[in-house]
Amino acid sequence: MTPTSSTLSAPSLFTFLLVGVCLGVAACRPIPEAPERWPVEHETRRVFAHYMVCCPTAGGDATVDDFAREIVAAQSRGIDGFALNLGGWSREPHYKDKLAAIYAAAATLDSGFLLFPSADFCCGLSDDDVIDLMESVYDHPNQFRFDGRPLLSSFSGGENLGAIAARLASAGRPVSLVPYVFPLPPVEHPRGRQIEDVAARIPTADGFFFFAGPGTPAQHVETNARLAHQWLGAGKVYMAGITPWYRGLGGNYRVYEGLGYEGTAAQWENAIRLRIPWVQIVTWNDWGEASYIAPFGPPESTDLWSGHWGPTPSHEGWLDASRHYIEWFKTGAPPVIRRDEIFYTYRTHSKHARGLVKPGGPDSDRPAGASSLVDSIFVTAHLTAPARLVVSCGERSTAFALAGGVHHVRAPLDEGTPRFRLERDGEVVIDKTGEHAISSRDAWTNFNPFAGSASTDP
Repeated sequence: MTPTSSTLSAPSLFTFLLVGVCLGVAACRPIPEAPERWPVEHETRRVFAHYMVCCPTAGGDATVDDFAREIVAAQSRGIDGFALNLGGWSREPHYKDKLAAIYAAAATLDSGFLLFPSADFCCGLSDDDVIDLMESVYDHPNQFRFDGRPLLSSFSGGENLGAIAARLASAGRPVSLVPYVFPLPPVEHPRGRQIEDVAARIPTADGFFFFAGPGTPAQHVETNARLAHQWLGAGKVYMAGITPWYRGLGGNYRVYEGLGYEGTAAQWENAIRLRIPWVQIVTWNDWGEASYIAPFGPPESTDLWSGHWGPTPSHEGWLDASRHYIEWFKTGAPPVIRRDEIFYTYRTHSKHARGLVKPGGPDSDRPAGASSLVDSIFVTAHLTAPARLVVSCGERSTAFALAGGVHHVRAPLDEGTPRFRLERDGEVVIDKTGEHAISSRDAWTNFNPFAGSASTDP
């Protein structure tokens, strides 16, 4: 494959996406422009991360201190809070214990970290469960409030959400409702009438959230834009979903190309361009669908939950790279780059390899969508000044002459261990060897990429 380089500024890359070629993967429809002003302009920009309460980084017996460490890791990168996905309650009381511990951790830190429940109706949660869980956190100081009322979000659900909100209000516990609801029949990237029908089904909702899990960066950009026009155009709030990568398992064995941080950056630029008030990173810790960005150990570590989801490569590079766009999103201006940084992502095997449909199971196959993957090493460089980046792997080296600023480049995915060298004025600024080797034969990471980084001192 011929290596490509985006040596344009970040806004120029997004302009490239707008004209119809979605980051070199597929043609896309024109993306709606934002009006000069939405009916309601939300001045405070918030960034949340979708947190699976079932699956803490430290394991099923995670303590208050363990949750506090996760909050510190998120907040240090600019994340304001967690949307807490709850798939159980009365029938699975461990959810109650974990939710209480997360809120206790936030209170102990006293750092202003925000929390709100996201009721997962795909897992059998009942209306009574949702009312009870909201009662349990309603007055907590770290509970996020919108328009003075505690916020309740959801994954799935529908008309019952209005009934839940009405019951809470009648009990003197009004809430703000910002859910994610599928159209009927369900589709993951709704358009046109599907979007309008969902809005009609939840007329009392204060806004909407898009769970941008399955899909390509181009699909997420388009869907966020269309949903923003529906909800912000109606004078309500909108929470965009931004996803780095997606690969399901078992009956959901499918994969979508995320294009390294190149694809994530395009999603952030879309949210900035549209003046979307809230973003939710999807996800912090969904290990099974490989959309996680949470740190869980050294970059070379792949052992999580005793291998429950198979070997799990670190995605911490995605988390660290997000700081630049989180600051831009909140302030409205691209931040000044004060140190040289490179962020790299790559699969440890070719797209033609076979992975495991279910970790520990006997069936090997290629996930649906594997043919659309790109066999490249993706590198994003944040440069204080012009420099030369050399990406080597196996017997090939690819050099890129880059100006100062943000750049997205690609090099061929070859057998061997990647090496990243940044040179300026005849001196080596960064010299980093990737943590994992690439092999065309061994698909041990099962179509889940590794994301790492390297930088100079501040």
